[in-house]
Amino acid sequence: MTTLKMAIRNILRQKKRTILLGGAIAFGVMIITLVGSLTSGLAVNANRTFTNLLGGHIYVSGSEVTASGREVTVVRDVASLEEALLSIENEIEEIHFRSQAGGEMIFGSATEPIQLSGVDWDSETTLRSNLDLTQGNIADVQLEDTIIVPEPVLDALGVVMGESVLVRLTSITGQQTVGDFVIRGTVADAGNFGLASGYVSRSYLNGIIGMTEDQFQRVNIGLVDTTLVDSVAQTLESELILLGKLEIVEEEETGGPPNPAMMMQGMGFGFQVDEEDRWEGTRFVVTTINDTMEPVLTVVNLLDQVALGLFVVLLTITMVGLLNTFRMILIERTREIGTIRAVGMQRKEVRNMFLFEALTLAVVGAAVGMILSIALGAVFGAIPFGSGNPAFSVFLDGDTLAFPFNLGNVIVTLAILTAGTLFSAYLPARQAARMRPADALRTSY
Repeated sequence: MTTLKMAIRNILRQKKRTILLGGAIAFGVMIITLVGSLTSGLAVNANRTFTNLLGGHIYVSGSEVTASGREVTVVRDVASLEEALLSIENEIEEIHFRSQAGGEMIFGSATEPIQLSGVDWDSETTLRSNLDLTQGNIADVQLEDTIIVPEPVLDALGVVMGESVLVRLTSITGQQTVGDFVIRGTVADAGNFGLASGYVSRSYLNGIIGMTEDQFQRVNIGLVDTTLVDSVAQTLESELILLGKLEIVEEEETGGPPNPAMMMQGMGFGFQVDEEDRWEGTRFVVTTINDTMEPVLTVVNLLDQVALGLFVVLLTITMVGLLNTFRMILIERTREIGTIRAVGMQRKEVRNMFLFEALTLAVVGAAVGMILSIALGAVFGAIPFGSGNPAFSVFLDGDTLAFPFNLGNVIVTLAILTAGTLFSAYLPARQAARMRPADALRTSY
């Protein structure tokens, strides 16, 4: 305790030096914590946005080959799918059946591309609760011929609520078809693989694209534990392999069959399959939200790497500064060290005094850095960004950024900082401890 008190007294003796060293540590901690919170918030918000948009965490698409050799995206072998789902039933929180179709909305001479999701309004309670309607109400949008579209699409077409629009679609066998919808709801914005996304009744959409009202193209699975997405998907894939129902998707060639992302968008329609590649019954493809979010996670990981690189540079500069500072302190206190050694302080206590000074600087500097990062996170998190940029809106919590406090990252940062600080102070501390009292007292600078 005496050694710690002496260390604190020594720190307070040189206020300017202490402020500079502590400020450097605080700045480094503030930067890494703030950027780490930002990237965590971006990932969490993007995950939530994609989960709400796509309706789950794991997606199972089905396809068959017609007698004419065309691949159609539809699930008719429900028995095999249900058998495979039994392998992960304890992990499932909710499950929904959807149809997908990509096409164009038509109003007069104006057209706009749109991606339609056919949903069962009665069963998709999560979608209904998360669907932030800017116009219309949830009771009206559940009518059979309703379409919900993003407001930018409405503005681009020049239509208003309650008007009828035509949507040109492609049937599951590749023929062009047209559906008549009534706009009864709008959302601020939603993007799906670069296309505006709208919602319609699955049974109504099925009738337009050539399916019976109870059929579906994709199963959306919401998990109890979202950290198990990849492992649960692998279990499901293994079960489908055992049933001989899993499609092994290889790198697509130009002009070849659609990839899973295209199938999720309703674009896997009408492709001709070579005779030797045809199959019997329904064949399934399993994708996950992590597959969909891969470009987003790449950006987030890049920001993490930039933050880590910046932290390493700042930490290195700070540690070199600490090392040089403690060497100067050693020179300044040589006679003082000789005095306290002469009156009975042991070598270990001298060394610990220097280490306690470094540790105190690290702890106080880190605490200040944490407080600053939390304060700045709250300030930046209160700035509204709006929905002017659809690509950026997936990272927002409403219209603001989120800065969650990640305890794990903070602990790692503190551990690295503490280790680096003690390492920088160790050599001068050991040198001070090895001084002979008589030699130290004779020293003059």
